[in-house]
Amino acid sequence: MTGSRNFQYKIKELAIHMTTDQRRYQVFISSTYLDLQAERQAIVSTLLESDAFPAGMEMFPAADDDAWALITSVIDDSDYYLLVIGGKYGSLDPTEDISFTEKEFNYARSTGKPVMAFLHGEPTALAVSQAEITEEARAKLQAFRDRVEATKHVKYWTSTEDLAGKVALSFNKMQRQTPAIGWVRGDRVASVGMLEELAHTKKVVAELKAELEAVQSKPPTGAENLSQGDDVVVVNFHAGAVLESGKTSVWIEQETTWNKLLGIVAPLLLTEASEDALKTELSETFSAQSRPRIIEELRTEAKIPTGKTVGEMYSLNVDIDDTAFRTILMQLKALGLTEVSNQRRSVTDKAVYWKLTALGEAQAVRQRAVQRPADGTPVQI
Repeated sequence: MTGSRNFQYKIKELAIHMTTDQRRYQVFISSTYLDLQAERQAIVSTLLESDAFPAGMEMFPAADDDAWALITSVIDDSDYYLLVIGGKYGSLDPTEDISFTEKEFNYARSTGKPVMAFLHGEPTALAVSQAEITEEARAKLQAFRDRVEATKHVKYWTSTEDLAGKVALSFNKMQRQTPAIGWVRGDRVASVGMLEELAHTKKVVAELKAELEAVQSKPPTGAENLSQGDDVVVVNFHAGAVLESGKTSVWIEQETTWNKLLGIVAPLLLTEASEDALKTELSETFSAQSRPRIIEELRTEAKIPTGKTVGEMYSLNVDIDDTAFRTILMQLKALGLTEVSNQRRSVTDKAVYWKLTALGEAQAVRQRAVQRPADGTPVQI
């Protein structure tokens, strides 16, 4: 059951995430009313310009129990709670001896609603009509201000324009720091059923991908009967030279292993390589590794005196035998180490390209990786 609940929760999170850019937030505006009408109107305009829904319940009779139930339900439905304090404490709830503004604040805090609070920065400078007259009311207002100032998001304002600007900045910051659920048009909401189907499809795709990767990481069926790994294979190379007395050439057999052949072409195949590039790499590698032997074979074939220098005698060209090259390509493919690349190319590019499979890459990396010396000596690369 726990796994099922977690799955449903993640589905709902996904629904919220998919509609984030389409969400609008509801903001409950709480304040005294008669002394802050202009300020409330400025806040409403600011929130509407920010694509938010302002909500306030000052039109309901404060002493009406049904009105209070409606107020709390609207606070519950709102994403953020915005409090404005001027110079008035407001009318009291006779059952609690606090103002209805403070009562709304207490309720919003008790539900964990994110709070933005805006306090007048110079309450003593307010006109008499905007300030409390009695000492008791002023004391309650000051105690309320002290409680609100203990919250995190408090700003001070001195004019209607100043308040509107600070509301805009604070609301924008609040959305980033404390993301809420918000409201989305019904025709834009991704249904839970659709998201469950999408999640199931993604799960199936992930499972199939894992199965495919598992298959690709194992040799093909029957590969155990093929020559592979460190099995010795003899490869034919053709070496030719242009001498002072004419041309000469020889066929040379070179013993190697399938692992060594893979190690030669693997760096090219980590991305992909054409057959011409692979053939050149094999020929040049053999030429570099066996150059003294090749020169000696050519000297013997051409009956060249040993004392003459290489430059005086010939320019060397070494190529792997075409049949041997094709056999290498097919054998590495049969072992599941390489495959033909299907990447789309220019219509003028007629070359055939090869690349490593997952199995081939893993095997090549193991072969080419530098091992740590047991005696701790530096590695020469």
